[in-house]
Amino acid sequence: MRTETVVHGTERPAPSGRTARARRLTRTGRRMGAVSLVMALSCVSAACSVIPVGGRSAVVDDVRKGNPLGDPYARVIAVPPEAGWTPEQVVAGFRAAMASVDDRDRGIARRYLTDDFARKWDPQSGVTVYKQGEVQPPPEQGDGTARVVLKGTLTAIIDQDGRYRPTGGPLNEPFSLVKGPSGWRINAAPDGLLLSEADVERAYLKANLYFLDSAWKGLVVDQVRVPIDPTANFAKTIVQRLLKGPSSLLKGAVNTAFKPGTQLLGVDTQDDRVVINLSKPVDSDLIGPMSAQIAGTLAELTRGGWDFEVRVKGEPYYSDSLLPIDAQEHIDFDTWMTPGDVHPYFLADGALRTLGRDNVGQPVPGQAGENDGARTRPAISDQWQVAALSAGEREIAVTQMTPGGQWRPWIAGTSLTPPSWDRYHTLWTVDRLDDHTSKVLRHDGRKQYDVSAPDLETVRVEALRIARDGVHVAAVVRSGTEEEVKIGTVTGQGAATKITNLHPVVNVEPNQTVKDIAWKDGTTLYVLTGKSELLEASVVAEPKQLPSNPQIQSITALNGSLLAGAKDDDGNWQLLSWNRNSAQWEAVVKNENGSTSFTKDGPSYPAYPLG
Repeated sequence: MRTETVVHGTERPAPSGRTARARRLTRTGRRMGAVSLVMALSCVSAACSVIPVGGRSAVVDDVRKGNPLGDPYARVIAVPPEAGWTPEQVVAGFRAAMASVDDRDRGIARRYLTDDFARKWDPQSGVTVYKQGEVQPPPEQGDGTARVVLKGTLTAIIDQDGRYRPTGGPLNEPFSLVKGPSGWRINAAPDGLLLSEADVERAYLKANLYFLDSAWKGLVVDQVRVPIDPTANFAKTIVQRLLKGPSSLLKGAVNTAFKPGTQLLGVDTQDDRVVINLSKPVDSDLIGPMSAQIAGTLAELTRGGWDFEVRVKGEPYYSDSLLPIDAQEHIDFDTWMTPGDVHPYFLADGALRTLGRDNVGQPVPGQAGENDGARTRPAISDQWQVAALSAGEREIAVTQMTPGGQWRPWIAGTSLTPPSWDRYHTLWTVDRLDDHTSKVLRHDGRKQYDVSAPDLETVRVEALRIARDGVHVAAVVRSGTEEEVKIGTVTGQGAATKITNLHPVVNVEPNQTVKDIAWKDGTTLYVLTGKSELLEASVVAEPKQLPSNPQIQSITALNGSLLAGAKDDDGNWQLLSWNRNSAQWEAVVKNENGSTSFTKDGPSYPAYPLG
């Protein structure tokens, strides 16, 4: 008789009572008590509250002695199967072995497989991440075959290049087993690794890799997950990943200063510096960009407290001097990484204003600062240019915010989305020809171009925003009665510009809409729904809901600042700012009397530069 067991994945808790910070303080080799690794890792008795697995697998906190870059990590020590284990115990042991970073080639995990399947199984083909529930006891086995099903909820996929893609839906993965002289072994299972969320937190580093934009002048962040290498410090692991190039999301969209084939020979510390030893130098004109890539990539790991130095084959970078890199090099290289005092703009009384001293609005110079009710949804470049959408959505005009600045029509269409600037002073919009046809347009100040965007051409695009890095792009897409928010990348230049790699990050309920979207930075997008829900989304995490206000109609953001244009029930307007300290939305703009009351034709549609 063939038997089948349904296994509901069991969460493997972190060591009892320990936060990440506490784990960093744990000394080398200290063993944590038994924890559940989808089974009782050190429990060998059927009296345990979970299904026992033989052996003493353990989660151990470790510290890399002598290297301040080697933070502690939770280590899962894999154990081989035993002859008396049940099919469920074998599957549980296999899953635990897959999570062991010390067994990099998954040699222990392969011992849970038949010889034939061990040769076919490819643990390098990607990672399926899931949430877990509970484990059910197995029934009696019959004719030497069994089927164990892992049930749970999908969370994400980690590609071979470390790209983390949130997903959803049920997990329903079967494991077929046969019984041989050495006991039960798996002869069919999903390819790649199956890891719980807790497994991924222990076995992978979250890394922000810094690459260069198409102009070689700005930085673009690539968020990836990097497998922990227990033989290397964390800095070495991350720099090695940086040298491999961007993930599939950014391939073709970014550059790197490192020459092809450059190898990392080592990472060490000396004289309060992190020393990176490379096999090749970079071209002389790319030393600055390379320095920015290294400083940005290692900034979070070193907490900004260490400077860097690059050597080549163990020798000083220059024949007569060193190549030191300041810990803030990436910030100096690209000011949009941490912009300074940047004032927001908004509309009031039909004119564009900037938020000046004491939060009083001041009209900008030129025609943009004059009362003109014919234009709305302003977008601000980083060169004193403003673009605005006509009231009928058929034209976008541009003017300089300088004395004498005149509106000039740049783009005309049937139904245009609000404008968006990129860091290259190019204006973007989408023309909706009908409910099922959209055309992405860009204007560089001299000429208008059609942009190839296959995923956007057969739907209605409600909004398009280019991130401040000039590479990430977000779009609100309507298909039938459903809307969703997608994030992708911009590749190419001029007439060869394309929008590719679009993936949904927010799905809105049927018959609901998205009011607005705004980039916080190059990796995080705010989404305002028609129900006035405010979400924070990215390509590497599930969207999370933020406190909102039902009066909010539009949003803009710049790193730590989040502003909203709000309208009360009487149609009066005011700007609201999210105060993180008080966790409240607060009125911002004052009139000449110091009041922040909502008023007719009051402050609306706030905009940060390149927002």
